[in-house]
Order: sequence, then C-alpha cells, then structure tokens
Amino acid sequence: MAGRKPVTKKVINSPETCVDDNLRGVVAVYPALKLHPKHRVITVRTKNDTGRVAVLGGGGSGHEPFAAGMVGSGMLDGAVAGGVFASPPTGHVLYGIAHLYKYNSGGVLVIIGNYTGDRLNFGKAIEKAKIAGIKVEGLIVGEDVASSQNKTGGRSMVGEVIFYKLCGAMAQKGYELVSIRDMAAEANKYMATLGVCLSACSLPGQPPLFEILSDEMELGAGVHGEAGIRKMKLGTAREVVAMILDQVIDHLKLKAGDRTAVTIDNLGSTSFLEMNIISAETKDYLESKQIVVERIFSGHLKTSLEMHGFQICVLHLNREHGDLWLELLDFPTDAAGWTGGVASQRGEVDHGDDLTLLQADGRKMTSGPSLGSKQQAVLKASLTAAAAALVKSEALLNRLDSGCGDGDCGITLKKFAQATLSYLENADLEHPSSVLWALSEAAETDMGGTSGGIYSLGLAAASQALANAKCNDPAAWLSAWEQAMAAITKYGGAEPGDRTMLDTLHTAASAFKANLNADLKTLLQKTADAAEVGCRATANMTARAGRASYVSEEHVSGEDAGARAAALWLRAVLDSIAQAY
Repeated sequence: MAGRKPVTKKVINSPETCVDDNLRGVVAVYPALKLHPKHRVITVRTKNDTGRVAVLGGGGSGHEPFAAGMVGSGMLDGAVAGGVFASPPTGHVLYGIAHLYKYNSGGVLVIIGNYTGDRLNFGKAIEKAKIAGIKVEGLIVGEDVASSQNKTGGRSMVGEVIFYKLCGAMAQKGYELVSIRDMAAEANKYMATLGVCLSACSLPGQPPLFEILSDEMELGAGVHGEAGIRKMKLGTAREVVAMILDQVIDHLKLKAGDRTAVTIDNLGSTSFLEMNIISAETKDYLESKQIVVERIFSGHLKTSLEMHGFQICVLHLNREHGDLWLELLDFPTDAAGWTGGVASQRGEVDHGDDLTLLQADGRKMTSGPSLGSKQQAVLKASLTAAAAALVKSEALLNRLDSGCGDGDCGITLKKFAQATLSYLENADLEHPSSVLWALSEAAETDMGGTSGGIYSLGLAAASQALANAKCNDPAAWLSAWEQAMAAITKYGGAEPGDRTMLDTLHTAASAFKANLNADLKTLLQKTADAAEVGCRATANMTARAGRASYVSEEHVSGEDAGARAAALWLRAVLDSIAQAY
C-alpha cells in the first residue's frame, strides 16, 4: 500500500508465537527454571516448602531480560509474561501467586509496575488470591521523572528490576512479608529514572512506533514504545548525561555528600561502547557534584525491544536505610539477567598505569650506521614527501577501502602521516635505525587498529635490521626491507599474491634487489615502477588475507587500498631521493 511504513525486520517465527517462543528459549538456556506454558509463568524449581516469602514480578513481553530473566535465588521466585507490551491476564497472575504460595508459606509479595493494565490485572489477581486464603501482598512501584506529575505517579521503568533485587534479597534473608513490602515502598520514595531514545522500537510485524530525525532524541520515552515528553537535539554523551542527571538530582533533592546507587539501563540496541561511555560520564558528573556513587549497574535490564536509548535510575541511599539497601543490592543472586556482582562493589581506587613496566624499549636507540648532514636532509625530505602523499590521497584510499573494508584506510594513514610530520619537526635523524623505531612507535600509538599493527611491526623489524648493519648502503636497506616484510607475514599471515600491501612491497623489493649493481637513478626508477606494477596487480587478485578476505568477492573491486598506499609513499620516497642526487 502506497505510503505505508516498512515493517522492521526481526528474526522470529511469527508475531503470534513470539512470546511463547521467547519463554521456551529462556528455559532452553536456563533449564534450572521451570516454564508453565499455559499460563506463561516461569518459576524457580522447588520441591519443598521454603517457609519464606516468595517474590513475583512480571508484565508485558518485549522488555527482556525483564522479567523472566530476573527469576533466580536472591531475586524473583516467579515471573508472569503478557503479550508484547501488554499486561498478563488476571488468571495467569493468579496462577503464579498460587504456585509460589504452594512452596513458600511465608507468603507472596507481588511487585506491580505502575501501568493501568498491570495495576488492574495484578490487583484483581491479588484480591482473588486473598479470598482463596493465600497470604499475599502487592506493591505498585514507579519512579519515572518524566511522568511523575501524573495522578497515579511516575511510570515504572528500570527501577522495577531494582525492587526485584531488593525484595528478593530480603526474602532470601528471611524477612517477613509486610516488612519487605514496607521497605520497598520506602525505597520507591528515593528513586528516580529518566532516559532518552535515539530511535523507536517496533512491535513484531509492524513498522517503528514513531519517528525521530537523525539529529534528534526523545527525552522521557517510555518502555512500551511511546514517544517522550519532548524532542531535543542530539548531543554528546557528556551533554546528554548531564541533562538527564540535572533533572534526576533536582527530583530527588540530592546534595553534596549524598550516597547513591545508579542503574544505567540499555533500552535495547545501544552498543556496549556507548553504554560504557554513558556509565563513565554518569559517574564523573555525579562526583563533580560531590555526590557519592556507591554502585553502578549497567546493561540490558528492562528493554523496549530494539529501541536505541538508555535510562539512568538513581537510588538515594539515605541515612536511615541506605546501608541496608546497599547490602541487599550486593546480596548474591543467580538470576541470569542481573548484571551486578562482586566486581560491581567499590574497592580501592587505583586507575593509574604501572609506569615501571616499560621503562626500557628493549633496544639501543643510537645503534647502527650513522648519517652525515646531507644524508639526514635527504632522509627528512623523503619522509616528508611520503607523509604529504598520504595526506593528499586520503579520499582515494578511503574510496578504495569502502567496498571491502570500513572505508577508513585513508583516515588511518593520514593520522600516521601527521604523526610523522610532527616527529620530523625536531627529530634527531643521525641514526636511521632510531628513526624507524620512532616511526614504529608512532604507527602503534597514532594509527591504531590493524594498519597500525602492520606498519609498526614492519618498521620495528626494519629498525632492528639497520641497527645490526655494518654500513649505510643499499644492501643494508634491502635487508631491512626484507626483514619488515617477513615480520608482517609472520604475524599478519599475508603473503605476496594475497591482495595486500605486501604485493606492492614484494614486487618493489624484488626490483630493488635485481638492480643493486645499477646506477642510483636506475635503481630508484626501476623500484618505483615495480611498486606501481605490484599495486595494480591487486585489482585482479582474490583476497586471501586482510579484511577484504572476509567479504564476498562481489564487494571487492579495484586495487587494494593498502597496496595503493604503499605504492604512493614508496614513489614519494624514491623520487625525493632521486631529486637529491
């Protein structure tokens, strides 16, 4: 139908069976749990009465690992799943309550998310259970700042999982039913959550629930795919975190010296890299306000299908109950979805590097043949020319790399070129071995990635070869060249013919070796021409090494970017030397 939004792709069997298929998957991965398929309930396996309180949670599906992933010792004893973003029916909740009470005579505490459907269906189930003589209490929890002015209070966000943790730990420690309920109700007063989303989620078989422009984000988006309270321009992680925390701090009236436990919830498709950055910025911002961060828990806890975004939940560890709450958060659990653990607990703060480990670089910095003033000038000019050629060719190399790589070959080599130019400003060029070693270090630190490793290895091997050379002549440089290629092959796995930079280097080195007895101009020209031949040959090769070997041949076309880069800087170096002599 014209104008209809495309359905978002998902790997499911069907929208109709996805909830039950998901629950089957939970117990397939964690067979210690028990699935009650007719009622969409998952529980711990118990044979005898524990005598303690059991904790039941649940709600709509699509928030995984919430709530079934939080079933385990020290958290939930059972979870009830509804349809995607839909509350489970009363009968299913009642079944979960009755089953847990059968094996937990201390009673059942039902944690209810603050949504109309959950309040009604869970509430009715609790009342029916009480009529049936079951010892049960319910607690409605909600901590969303964005909806806090609603008549029924803030929506239940990731804080609901924190209540599973607090109540589950108390139940495991033997607290009685009303005490657990009252403690959780008190904690709810000291908890606040706010988040943003960068892209909407979609129900199975449906298009995205709302649209966000590429430079926008939604503040206060809900976990059921509902849009937020307002659209905002996307900022840096630091800016977004500060904006969220300012509102949370104001909501909780936090001040310097207050202690907190923070939960950063991945709403679905936010990368680990982003989440770690968000976690670091959260800690730094709170500490800049002199607010103590006792714990940070981060990960997929209560998601919204594939929504790209995150929430920050702050629990104020107040003077009256803070120590207990922290103890409960640290209490061990085997629930698969809980991301905390012993490693989450604060220890001795020491984030410095042990600088004594690398006080020496393992080589003599002034070994090997030395150069006279004119030779140093030639070396500087040739390296400058090579760097300039790489900077100039950034776009070309990126384009060659885009089909089979990640399109950053030019960017990466430009970084190396700029580092080389910076080094040459004040470098001592008397000993070529030291120069190559310095360039090897620059490749390692400034280029990074695979290219940085390749260039660093090759230059380090060449440096060692020159350090052991008897004199500064073409034969010594050929030996260094060959040692560089050997090191790249040894650790990188590539050989000539594999469609890599080695095809340029090997072809050029062979020509250099064949013309060692020719005059200098001929030697340099033949070598430069051979480099070009070796580079162009890669256009017709099948990639057997490097990133290009991982992709389909249909995406590999034209010359190899690394081979072209080598041809460019080799030509620049050789032409510069020829001009000097």
